[in-house]
Amino acid sequence: MPTLDPRTTALLVVDVQQGFTDMCPTELPVPGGLAIVGHVNALLALPFARIDATQDWHPADHRSFLGRRDNIYPPHCVIGTPGAEFLPGLRTDRFSAVWRKGYDPDFEAYAVTAQHPGFAAFLKASGITDVVVCGLATNICCFYAARDLKLAGLGVWLAEDASAGIDVPAAGLYQSEARNEGCALGIRYATVRDVADALGTAPPA
Repeated sequence: MPTLDPRTTALLVVDVQQGFTDMCPTELPVPGGLAIVGHVNALLALPFARIDATQDWHPADHRSFLGRRDNIYPPHCVIGTPGAEFLPGLRTDRFSAVWRKGYDPDFEAYAVTAQHPGFAAFLKASGITDVVVCGLATNICCFYAARDLKLAGLGVWLAEDASAGIDVPAAGLYQSEARNEGCALGIRYATVRDVADALGTAPPA
């Protein structure tokens, strides 16, 4: 197992929000979404150089919503609604920064790197060489962020047990396909324990 240097490794927590769980069943619940909070918190307790989070932050007329231009998803994570809020119990106090995305009604931004194209360069300028990604959904917003960071030259790990995925046939998004592409790119799929071991520390009980 390769090692990670805590001084140069960041954590990216992706869209761990109520709108992607059964707390908001009419939005876009990801199976197992609520169950990842403990695993994400275990990562949040580890010694990363910095911890960033993303937050889907949609206007009510976002292009991806049913009845709008792309007509794919039910309205979810709408600004000012419970669906946009982080999940209860998530250790948000550990976040160095929160990067909101999807706030332009005419622009689809699965990844933080789509809405904030300078994100990878910002991490590199901060001395970051590796990023651990987790959150919702594994094969969509997590995958696209991980892919873009990897293509930008960073080492990328994706913590699968601190993430949950969902197939979206209407958008051509499938968990198996995303994982295969990620592995081909060199993204390392791992567990929270794998990450803790690589950082040289034990995960919290």
